Amino acid sequence: MFSYRTILKQAWNIAWKHKYLWLFGLFASIAAASGSFEYQLLANSFQASALENSYYHINSIVLVGKAIGAFFIGFVNLFSYDLLTIINTLTVIIITLTLIVTFVWLSISSQGALIISVKKLLTAKKKEAVLNIRENLVRGHEVFWPVLGLNILIKVLIGLTLFIMGVPLLFLAVDGSAYLAIVYTLAFIIFTPIAISLSLIIKYAIAFKVLDHENFSNSLKKSISLFGKNWLISLEMGIILFIISFLAGLGLLILIAIFIFPYIVFAINYGLAWLIVILMILALTLVLFVGSLLTTFQISSWTSLFLELKEGRGEAKLERAFKKKK
Repeated sequence: MFSYRTILKQAWNIAWKHKYLWLFGLFASIAAASGSFEYQLLANSFQASALENSYYHINSIVLVGKAIGAFFIGFVNLFSYDLLTIINTLTVIIITLTLIVTFVWLSISSQGALIISVKKLLTAKKKEAVLNIRENLVRGHEVFWPVLGLNILIKVLIGLTLFIMGVPLLFLAVDGSAYLAIVYTLAFIIFTPIAISLSLIIKYAIAFKVLDHENFSNSLKKSISLFGKNWLISLEMGIILFIISFLAGLGLLILIAIFIFPYIVFAINYGLAWLIVILMILALTLVLFVGSLLTTFQISSWTSLFLELKEGRGEAKLERAFKKKK
């Protein structure tokens, strides 16, 4: 019988018992955090100033455009300097690009490898499945380009949606009329669910590509169909995972505030640079630990839900509640 509790329990057991998956979770969090736009959008929806959030996204797009433009101008002007400066600068650029490409490859391949690993653990006939990390990473590498394409697609779609939502702000900043405020509010109400739905559709598309080896277009078509039939279940799962992620983040923040931050203040007051470094490393380690665990848990939950829905199992909590009333 379909149950959110069962899915979440399975996902937690996988994430906690198979700690070597945290390595995949660590890098996958770059893409999944990732890629987890529904959590960001839900968080923004509960914040006090939606206007500030939308303005922030528009401003981010402008700043990124300016940064890219400045980089190309600087790159062209580079060749007006002496040969040694050109070689040193190009070396730094090549090393930086190599590191970026490596991290992108690891994040996307780890995302695929984690999904594959979770399916193996969920469908294993034996109690303890034997996972080959290298083999799964290779499998993740095989679907690198389509999974990267899907990750880029959702970023573009979400960015476009947020831009459309924020367009009234541009006019509202010039003309603070009540009419424009109403238009923005309506745009926010309409496009926020659309953006969240797009994020969930891409999750299913990635699962179709990684697990069923569907091509890019078929992955999207099947994911749209699967989401259309199970949109309420998907949204309920998204809300549940959002609450879990929010509570975990809040718990981490409280932990750092109580056990680390006071000592950082103490170290700053007494000029103890070595203690500041140790405490910052400890705080970063905690953040990476929680982030890796959460990403592993979230991807495990979505993969488990995907397998359930693909088999035609699943019924939303609200649907069951209405049936009981009848």
